[in-house]
Amino acid sequence: MPQYITPPPVNPLSRLLAGIFAVLALAGAFFFGIFVLALVAGLGLIAWLVFSIRIWWIRRKFAADGYSAGPEPGTDKSDIIDAEYTVLSRKDED
Repeated sequence: MPQYITPPPVNPLSRLLAGIFAVLALAGAFFFGIFVLALVAGLGLIAWLVFSIRIWWIRRKFAADGYSAGPEPGTDKSDIIDAEYTVLSRKDED
């Protein structure tokens, strides 16, 4: 047998009003949730735009100062990595 803090209303009119109030409360919570989701998504979009513009601005500034992040994509067709190194020790000599 279910235990209620307050028993459900017996009067049909008060049951109808309670049902209408419950539906309105659920609809209000739903629309409030959509509003909060839209607000968070909008703030995230604004933050992403600010971050993207800042990165673009920094890259443009470095390019104007003569700095480069490497070759432009598609300009270097070589797969060869050239480097100089010195052997410090070998396992077979230990």
